[in-house]
Amino acid sequence: MSDKNFPSREYLLDLLVSRLSDYVILLLDPEGTVISWHPGVERQFGYSAAEFLGQSGEILFPLPDRFKGAFRRELQTAVEKGRAGDTNWMVTKNGRPVFVEGLSLALRDPASGELLGFGKVLNDITQRKQTEDDRKTLTRMLDQSSIYVFNWDGIIEHWTSGCERIYGWKAQEAVAQNADDLLQTVYSDGASGIRDQLLQEGAWQGELQQIKKDGNPVYVSADWVLFSDGQDKQPSVIATHTDITSRIQVQRELEDANKRLQSMARELERSNAELEEFARIASHDLSTPITSARWLVELLAARHAGSLDAEGQKMLQQITVGLQRMTDLVEAILSHARVGTEPIGAPKPVSADQALDMALANLQKDVNLSGAVVRREPMPQLLIEAQPLAQLFQNLIANAIKYRREGIAPEITIQARAHDGMWLLSVSDNGMGIEPEWFERIFQPMQRLHSAKIAGSGIGLATCRKIVTRAGGQIWVESTVGSGSTFFFTLPGPEAH
Repeated sequence: MSDKNFPSREYLLDLLVSRLSDYVILLLDPEGTVISWHPGVERQFGYSAAEFLGQSGEILFPLPDRFKGAFRRELQTAVEKGRAGDTNWMVTKNGRPVFVEGLSLALRDPASGELLGFGKVLNDITQRKQTEDDRKTLTRMLDQSSIYVFNWDGIIEHWTSGCERIYGWKAQEAVAQNADDLLQTVYSDGASGIRDQLLQEGAWQGELQQIKKDGNPVYVSADWVLFSDGQDKQPSVIATHTDITSRIQVQRELEDANKRLQSMARELERSNAELEEFARIASHDLSTPITSARWLVELLAARHAGSLDAEGQKMLQQITVGLQRMTDLVEAILSHARVGTEPIGAPKPVSADQALDMALANLQKDVNLSGAVVRREPMPQLLIEAQPLAQLFQNLIANAIKYRREGIAPEITIQARAHDGMWLLSVSDNGMGIEPEWFERIFQPMQRLHSAKIAGSGIGLATCRKIVTRAGGQIWVESTVGSGSTFFFTLPGPEAH
């Protein structure tokens, strides 16, 4: 090929530079103005030739670096030392940061040494930096994590600072030691089973008990993964451990507390059973002498009442009333005791209407004598035995009749509606009403609001609470003195859902 047909060196050099698209190669005049174009500028920074040529080279620098004069310092270093290498952040046309490895060269006339301009070569290494940063971050995270690596023979090969925090041994103390011997590992299912699972599935998870350097036990949640560098090399295990000692201690404390509570509950149940049995026996044994005493008083009144003066007649009347109250109290205690021994919950729904009929039949005499008006809505099916439900209705209605206002006939309303998965029933009256400070006390045994004026045992409402509570519900009262009271109680039933 003749010399005249051979491309010039300038042409070949320009061709070479244009093909280096992974780089940005620029020429700048002595003032730092761009005087050459390279396709890498558009690919990496987004500028067209028209936008880029004639601009200062600092257009590629972030605004804070421009204010600090970073571009001018770089050119000055190149002037003084012939070159200036740097790795720093630059920005694209749309403001995206790019991490660049760069080199600036001062271009001088070989003969005179006059500065003709600068050559600048840039290489985008953003991806490399990101990978390196990710690797450093992962390394730091792994080092902070409680991870150690041991070979198939159990010898520790790697020990992170996280393990040092858990166990107390430094890496130089732990590496080359047998992990099970060093940590005195206790396997709940045996080490051989774990090895078999690692070989079959490549991973194992579980909990281990180990010993720290100071001799204290530590409980860890273990996550083991099997890996191998090659076919000819025995596999190793990456063990990631999380300290769960606090959780295990709390769990054991809760288990101990639960056992103590169960023991206390059994003891309380036994004590209540004994107390209820005592009340039943005592009430039963008391009923005989009370019956005898009432018979003697009735006999005395029948034979000798005419020979007694007014004072004697009054005393005889007081004895009769006292014996009647004692009889009521004994019957109430017996009824209260039976609630603790007889079944409450019913396996099949029970008609609350039938239970209410039973209660009203038992109270028919009191209803007639008091002139009470009883209004009732249809009652639901409930999961409670009929007998205790009838007793519940009877006690509440009897109270509404008993605690009526003088000269005003009782008006009693029984209602029911579904509420929060239960049945909410209520017994309302227009009676005396109850002061707020008694709202809770009246449900306790032997607490009577009008003990001096109205006969009663002080057990009826306590029995109501016992019935409702054993059935899985709640009972409470809302009342206004002089206007009446409403007793609410909740009971389970299938239709409430």
